[in-house]
Amino acid sequence: MAEIKWHESAREHLRQIFDFNIDHFSETYAYSILGEVLDEVQDLEKFPKKGAPELLLKGREYEYRHLVIRKNYKVIYFLVEDEAHIAAVWDVRRDPQALVQLVVDNQKSK
Repeated sequence: MAEIKWHESAREHLRQIFDFNIDHFSETYAYSILGEVLDEVQDLEKFPKKGAPELLLKGREYEYRHLVIRKNYKVIYFLVEDEAHIAAVWDVRRDPQALVQLVVDNQKSK
């Protein structure tokens, strides 16, 4: 069993995605996406290696993995012993290099 640890930056990403979906679609849609993200993350407790390796982040300090939510979002996480660290909730329509930079910046701020 893995304990889930949300990084503050990942919480903020999720808030931004939620707010965007409320503003541009509907409250129902925003809550639907939020529920799917939280359900997928909860599954990591029992299946911590459920996500595929994140190739954009290969060769970093940790092996980053991802879960895909509705083709447009990725939950980026890494494992440390019995903890699953949620590092980002990423909209895949954004520049992929921005994700790499986000991870680099987060590692520097440790």
